[in-house]
Amino acid sequence: MNSRNIGVGLAVLVGSLLLAVGTASAHGTAPTTGTTETCVVNSLKKFVLQGEFTVFATVGDIVEVECDPKVYGTGSKIKLTASQLFTRCKNKLEWIEPNPLRVEGGRGISVELDADGNATVALLGGAGCMAGENLIVAHMEEEPFESFTTAFTVEPPEPTKQGLYAEPATQVEDALSSGVATIVEAEFNGGSEKFVHIGSEELFHRCRLAPHLIWVRQNGEFVTGSEITKVQLDNDGNAFVIALGAESCAPGTSLIEGDLESKPFTTLTANFTIEAPRPTI
Repeated sequence: MNSRNIGVGLAVLVGSLLLAVGTASAHGTAPTTGTTETCVVNSLKKFVLQGEFTVFATVGDIVEVECDPKVYGTGSKIKLTASQLFTRCKNKLEWIEPNPLRVEGGRGISVELDADGNATVALLGGAGCMAGENLIVAHMEEEPFESFTTAFTVEPPEPTKQGLYAEPATQVEDALSSGVATIVEAEFNGGSEKFVHIGSEELFHRCRLAPHLIWVRQNGEFVTGSEITKVQLDNDGNAFVIALGAESCAPGTSLIEGDLESKPFTTLTANFTIEAPRPTI
């Protein structure tokens, strides 16, 4: 083969390798088994350890499974596990399904997909969690028994940028119950150990059936109503609650308000958008 043909051959080979790398990097949540992307599992990418005055090193996460409904439709069973996080949180991990409301402790929980192939679960860990990267896995409990993974990184406690955040800020509601779940993080500069009020009249009324809106404190306590008070910031001025839209939530954007209950009475706001049910894979 002459030098020109060798050069052409190398160019084709390099181009093929680049195409393969580009394809792989475009699918960060590709299944670990199987040949097609029939499902993905998503969670928050990272979370800073937080805690109330007497409860330290707690974490929260929202885990969403999104499958092709033509492959995994209504009632398909999936087992969600977070074994590393379970160990890092000293074997204290709670899985919270919004509707019907169900709480299970342990390494994982089995859920059923809705008609669009989706399922959402809130995750609460601690106290006493350790920082580090954790693998979250969705295992199909039916043939072809595929598994899908994502990474969730717990970061050490630290001061963070002031703001009020709903994570995820947008969520497609459950096709059966029209329920939703998000984590509301309050981060106040200079707010160490102060109390915060968090509420959303709009989200409360948007979720039209009782109990409308459920708040979950970092210690696992449930509070119903349009607001939750006495949410204590940690030493870095951070705190979080889990907000569960119980059922029959109307699509649209809701304002969430966070207020310091003492001087300087700072008010922060965030938006949480509910989208109508649809396949998301």
